[in-house]
Amino acid sequence: MTEALGGAYETEKLEVSPETLEAVESFTTALNNFNWRADYLKFCEVLGFTPDSYAEEKYQQFRELVSYLDCFDKEAIARMIEAGK
Repeated sequence: MTEALGGAYETEKLEVSPETLEAVESFTTALNNFNWRADYLKFCEVLGFTPDSYAEEKYQQFRELVSYLDCFDKEAIARMIEAGK
């Protein structure tokens, strides 16, 4: 796989730092908690949005973001972050 990328990303033996793993855990947990607790109006209030079509689009994108983040385990997300540094 690294050959297809021109060897730019050597990720096969990538070490994940405890700090990165902790940041991922905190980030994903907080987003999941907010998603669970907040409805559309609370979302608008927190982000300072006026409830309108733009805010509805952003709310839907937020819910998709949370859903897609849940498709990856926390270590995989941490590895992607480490590889992007």
